[in-house]
Amino acid sequence: MIKLKNHREVEVEALTSNDSLKYLAHGKLSMSFLKDEFVKERIRSDYEVKRQNNHLHTMIESLLSYIHSKLSFEEKMEIRQNLQFQRSAKEIWESGKCVGCTDWALVFAVFSRQLGIPTTYLHTVEAGCLKNIQLNQKCSHIGHTFCECFYEGKWILVDPTKKKIEWEYNIDKLKLNYLVGGYNVFIPYFRGLDLGERQSIKEHNQWMKRQCKKLNLEN
Repeated sequence: MIKLKNHREVEVEALTSNDSLKYLAHGKLSMSFLKDEFVKERIRSDYEVKRQNNHLHTMIESLLSYIHSKLSFEEKMEIRQNLQFQRSAKEIWESGKCVGCTDWALVFAVFSRQLGIPTTYLHTVEAGCLKNIQLNQKCSHIGHTFCECFYEGKWILVDPTKKKIEWEYNIDKLKLNYLVGGYNVFIPYFRGLDLGERQSIKEHNQWMKRQCKKLNLEN
């Protein structure tokens, strides 16, 4: 279990079915911007085609495919730096470009909730980066944003950036079977509906550092 140094549990603990209603709501940056029926029709149409062709498929996979068919990664570094942590899901969608994992997760969370799937916005830090932060060593702020979905009676981990689903996961330490930026072990430090506010990269890194310094891994 991840705990604060005063041994109070942080909010990043295992979810239960009782948490599901909370994550059907929208946050400040994750307000819906397309009609619910439009989103449902688009995703169900893809799902039904896959199912009729005897593909093992889920609504979440259809949603991931839809998002990646409409959004692409912004290649220009300057634009990415100017827009990271700055936009709502609506602004991201209308631009047609994502500047990082937070953008993919934000859009996914909006549509997933519109489908009636409770969905979190989960911020994590790379395990080695966390150690460096806690030792007050200079380091790049390496992290990744996931979503958690309450799907078919259980919480699962979804990586909207990589279009990956982890059907079983340990919230204390996410050990992925694939690499993200060359890393595969990430520690959660924030769960919410979204970030709650627009941030500059500097503001975000300072907040991330404060959150990570509170973590005490008891494993």
